[in-house]
Amino acid sequence: MTTANPLASIGDAAGTVGGALAVSLLGVLVQLVLLAAVYVWTSLALAAVFRKAGLPSGRAWVPVLNIWMLFELAGMKGWWAAVIVGGGLLTAIISSVAGSLLLQSAQEAAFGGGGDGAGAILAASVVPTLLFLVFLAGVVILLVRMMGPLNRGFGRGGGFVALGALLLPVWASVIGWGAARWQGLPQKGLPPTPFAAEPVPVDTRGVPADTSGFAPPAPTSAPGPGTPAAASVPVHPWSPPPLAPVAAPVPAPAAHAAPPAAPAAPPAAPAVAPGEQTELEEHTVLAAHRRPAASLRLPTGQTVALTSDTIVLGRNPAPPSDAPEAQPIAIDDTTRTVSKTHALLRRTGDAWTITDLASTNGVVVGTSDTEITVGTPVPLAGRFLLGDAELTLDAGSR
Repeated sequence: MTTANPLASIGDAAGTVGGALAVSLLGVLVQLVLLAAVYVWTSLALAAVFRKAGLPSGRAWVPVLNIWMLFELAGMKGWWAAVIVGGGLLTAIISSVAGSLLLQSAQEAAFGGGGDGAGAILAASVVPTLLFLVFLAGVVILLVRMMGPLNRGFGRGGGFVALGALLLPVWASVIGWGAARWQGLPQKGLPPTPFAAEPVPVDTRGVPADTSGFAPPAPTSAPGPGTPAAASVPVHPWSPPPLAPVAAPVPAPAAHAAPPAAPAAPPAAPAVAPGEQTELEEHTVLAAHRRPAASLRLPTGQTVALTSDTIVLGRNPAPPSDAPEAQPIAIDDTTRTVSKTHALLRRTGDAWTITDLASTNGVVVGTSDTEITVGTPVPLAGRFLLGDAELTLDAGSR
């Protein structure tokens, strides 16, 4: 008859517990490594996305701030990111409390306290799961709402909306490291009616910058009596019609010899017939409100006349909702740095301003190296850059 050694049994139990603890720690370590790898991957991809949109790439490494920036880039309130984080913590706390209460009820029922122990155990596993599913559904709805305008700004469709809402690291990798370019959010305004005709783009490339060719033909002065027609003198197009020639007065015959007279007085000015004006009075003065003819020199060297007080520039510009009458001028950009709808020129009196319409590569005015603030009109005269494309504004002269 053999007797079991209690010390050996205790040693075996301790070894088993130690092995289970080591396996658990190893599993936790593997999970932490995987989580850190996913975090680094997502941060690198979001940094590339932020650089394309003109945002600081360092914010992609801050856990809550990176989602905050995505919401703001999509035109939504950034605090939705804080709502998601706070909602997740609140859901975890409520789920833990509810599960603990239900497990306590199951224990009381199992030890004769009455009630359905099996139902309490089932509820302890189902209720936390339902709470997390409701929270995840709300998060997915918010992400879909954010990804809609965000993907339109990058020129991508509905498939990328679902990809960004369900697999954010994959979406950020495709957008940040792919060929997508930030084109800006679509302009807000009333949607077009179903039967509205497509707007016809106005081609202003053939319009000359010099408008003097539209002046009426220069008339010629009418020949006077005894003057041959070939001696007519050309008259300026805006000069008044010539005055009719005034015949010199003929002295009357003297009836008798007159004594020597005093020195003759200076001749009086010729009389002007009623309804006629002197040459000085007929001189036309240029109106003060007449605006100078402005033009724009494109990167190709071509000059385009500005026929409107509002001009929209870009590769294929569309007038914004607040300026539907804007004259669109397409920029033939070989550098591929000009956005589809890049900037807006506006004339007030004789002064011009330029506004950046949330372009990808910004607007630089004059000799400065700093891009102007998006959405803020800046005075403009002469040279400016849309991305790497150089243009020159000629405001004209009076």
